[in-house]
Amino acid sequence: GLEGQSLLIRGAIASVPQIVVDGVRFRLATNAQAGVPPLVELTWYEPDRRLRAAERLELEVRLRRPRGFANPGGADYEARMLRENIGATGYVRSLESAGRGWRDIARRPVLVSRDEIHAATRRALGERPATGIVAGLSVGLQDALGTAQWRDLARSGTSHLMAISGTHIGMLAAMAAWLAARVQRLRQRRGALGAARDAAVVAGSVTAIAYSSLAGWSVPTQRTAIMIGIVAVALRLRRRVGPGDALALGAIAVLALEPLAPLAVGFWLSFGAVGVILLATSGSLARTGLLRGYAQVQIAVTAGLVPVLVGSFGSVSVVSAGVNLVAIPLYTIVIVPAVLASTALVLLLPGPGTSVMQGVAWLIEATWPVIGVPAGWSWATWGVAGLSSWAWCALVVGAAAALAPLPPPGRIAGIVLLAAACGWRATPPAPGAVHFAMLDVGQGLAAVVETRNHVLVYDTGPAFRSGSDTGALVVEPYLRHRGLRRIDLLVASHDDLDHAGGVASLARAFPVARRVASGRALDALGPTERCVRGERWTWDGVSFEWLHPGPEALPKDNDRSCVLLVRSGSHAVLLTGDVERLAEAELLEQENPGRVDVLLVPHHGSRTSSTAALVAATRPSWALVPSGHRNRWGFPKADVVKRWQDSGSHVLTGSSTGAIEFELHPGRPIHAPRLWRIERRRLWHDP
Repeated sequence: GLEGQSLLIRGAIASVPQIVVDGVRFRLATNAQAGVPPLVELTWYEPDRRLRAAERLELEVRLRRPRGFANPGGADYEARMLRENIGATGYVRSLESAGRGWRDIARRPVLVSRDEIHAATRRALGERPATGIVAGLSVGLQDALGTAQWRDLARSGTSHLMAISGTHIGMLAAMAAWLAARVQRLRQRRGALGAARDAAVVAGSVTAIAYSSLAGWSVPTQRTAIMIGIVAVALRLRRRVGPGDALALGAIAVLALEPLAPLAVGFWLSFGAVGVILLATSGSLARTGLLRGYAQVQIAVTAGLVPVLVGSFGSVSVVSAGVNLVAIPLYTIVIVPAVLASTALVLLLPGPGTSVMQGVAWLIEATWPVIGVPAGWSWATWGVAGLSSWAWCALVVGAAAALAPLPPPGRIAGIVLLAAACGWRATPPAPGAVHFAMLDVGQGLAAVVETRNHVLVYDTGPAFRSGSDTGALVVEPYLRHRGLRRIDLLVASHDDLDHAGGVASLARAFPVARRVASGRALDALGPTERCVRGERWTWDGVSFEWLHPGPEALPKDNDRSCVLLVRSGSHAVLLTGDVERLAEAELLEQENPGRVDVLLVPHHGSRTSSTAALVAATRPSWALVPSGHRNRWGFPKADVVKRWQDSGSHVLTGSSTGAIEFELHPGRPIHAPRLWRIERRRLWHDP
């Protein structure tokens, strides 16, 4: 009931504020107020001052329940919000600070420390590519990295380097343990009591816990700190504890602290990687050299985590094993210690520390091609289609067999099974048939038309002020989920940002054979054709025809939208963009499509479109409205929806149904569509 209202709330900043494209994002622990969740995530656009962690604020905000897109292959945004206990998101309309006193700092000392370290890093480095990486490695602020950097990390399979991982914490704990043992041995020579091993155990475990807390206590850091603590207790009590026992006890402890941890990808990646390493390295009597053993572990982790990567991201990095062979020792042995040392020096001696940190930043930027160059190769990642139950079984069994202590033929069979599952794709449409989907992109439009051997993408949805867009967030994952690896025709119906905001991201992700637009949205991507009334072509027995615009340009951009008619036998799909009354009248006069089966309601259900003449002429069985949840224009308008319903159409709104998928087969009736939000609803999903 509070959604869309201006609310006056008070609270304290409960995160390190992160700079976004034209604002700052932070989490607010609110004071007890009726209806307001205890933790909300806010964006303050065009801020006029720096915000500090633990600072007390009084704000005027507008909030909404956490609600993500619902599409095949897409991420579950609402699951992440639930796990992180965020009850609402929103934006700041006005803000007043009540300051930050010593009591506020005492309540959140670790958070304040992370914020001050981040601020010192930004002062020392300014705005340069390495700034976000240094912040990520020193205090675990992954949001500080840019979109392009995360894309390179994901494509090269090195995202774990930017999370303060078990490797980093283990390395730092080992260094602290070694140093403590050396100091204790020196003290022993002077008559001090106490075993060097006990000193090492205490120093290592305390360091691991401290660094994990400074890193934000994420699941991978929890797992590492807890496992180190378990081993430390066992050594202190003179007990033996096996690595499998430590891993199992670590999982139990993490689940006791965070029962919703399995909703985080990091839980499966962290515990999965350790489990794979244990499986790959235990039980062997043969001695292997350091380099050979290291290479074997990297290959084992790459193969063993394929099921987790496919289930979480829908793709695997082909180059990850090779890149990690170089990147892991580079970051673990050289860059991470250098970052931590320079960070400590900046805090103690800002002048010399700044010079040292700038040198570390230069080293990061100079070695980034180790990650960035392989990430730029077109074949760096392999998208895996949404798997059937049998394909999932093959994937898991293949990964287990490839790692198990089997004779060589058994392991080879496992690798073949793993590769076959990764290459699996659902049966494409039959000749003459069409798979049509209107995707859930919020307030915007993106649709995909798939025939036997061709793919057409009609619009790509909006771009956002944060710098992200639905081309990368929605359309790309959907195409990979379908097992598609190219786009034969990319269409921007017109230049509005809610239709063409994701074109650049999509063009980077897939090779595009042809580009068609009514305006200039695609010109920066390469040679672009214009949609012109009367042009026809056929793919795999399916016919396509541009019905609009004509040779004479109409004055409004919306009215120049590309209108496409797709026919599969006697079935027809009409894609209308944002045409309004004038264009609808011209369309019916020049190229009346007649009755259609599926129609994209023009201009998101606005009163400027969907004239009675268009409704009467097309009378679709299914009228699909591409509008966002609680959008500020109130689309679709109730009278427009009623007009379509009165004509006999089933009206479906994308914000309520999620992605809508149809199968059209010549000579067969059209079955009810698949509604992704409804069919895949979970307990935590917003209705």
